[in-house]
Amino acid sequence: MINELLEKRDHLCDIAAELYGDMFICNDKFWDSPTEREMREVEDKLQDLGYVNEEITDEMKQQAVDIMIELIKKGTLK
Repeated sequence: MINELLEKRDHLCDIAAELYGDMFICNDKFWDSPTEREMREVEDKLQDLGYVNEEITDEMKQQAVDIMIELIKKGTLK
């Protein structure tokens, strides 16, 4: 079940990137879109099943920095 949900999450991330760009998390149109709502449901199910992503890769760290920089540029973060 967890593996299926992780695959679905990856698929939804691909869809979000196509619809809203690679930095979809910074795109206001992404939030509360059908894709985001479905992604939220998948994340909730993963959490209910006790899934915790313990592996934080260098790529994930860089993506977090990129998102932070984008949100600072937009004025969302200071």
